[in-house]
Amino acid sequence: MKLYHTSHQIIRQPDVNYGRRNADFGGGFYLAESRDFAERWASEQKDEKTYVNIYELDLTGLNVVTLTRDAEWVEYIFKNRNGFADSKADADVIIGPIANDTIYDTYGIIGSGLLKNDTALALLQLGPCYRQIAVKTEKAASQLKWLFADELSHSSIAAFRTTVRNEEREYRELFASTLETLPEFAEIDEMLG
Repeated sequence: MKLYHTSHQIIRQPDVNYGRRNADFGGGFYLAESRDFAERWASEQKDEKTYVNIYELDLTGLNVVTLTRDAEWVEYIFKNRNGFADSKADADVIIGPIANDTIYDTYGIIGSGLLKNDTALALLQLGPCYRQIAVKTEKAASQLKWLFADELSHSSIAAFRTTVRNEEREYRELFASTLETLPEFAEIDEMLG
């Protein structure tokens, strides 16, 4: 698999223990299978360069878990977000959808605890489906080969940020119109006044 990761550093040897344990797929080094998607999340910092690191992952002999946008996926990410033990801790690599509320701001509604899991799933299934790859173990990291890194220009980062803003606006409109049709909406609307 060819994979991508944007950073202000060239990362030749990723640290699988560096990432947050309460991320959607638990701890690990997160990558994208689409360069276009990885570059969308590039940012600029004063006196820092921005890179897209390109890797190749050999899956041979690895325990790979593949998830889809379903009830198991929602339950897994919510448990990880809330600090429960990682139920897929034996996986070397997890491949699955990125929860759109981590990409676009949904005002905390999805993870608020006010929604049932099936309602949260319905909302998380809205919009584009981008996949992420979490390299979770040292064994998998040893099979992740850094190929090279490209420095991103100010203009390309600005163009991708515009793309993200436009996509987020479209997503929020879809999210709001869908939320209004869900049974819990009346209860939430009443609670918020």
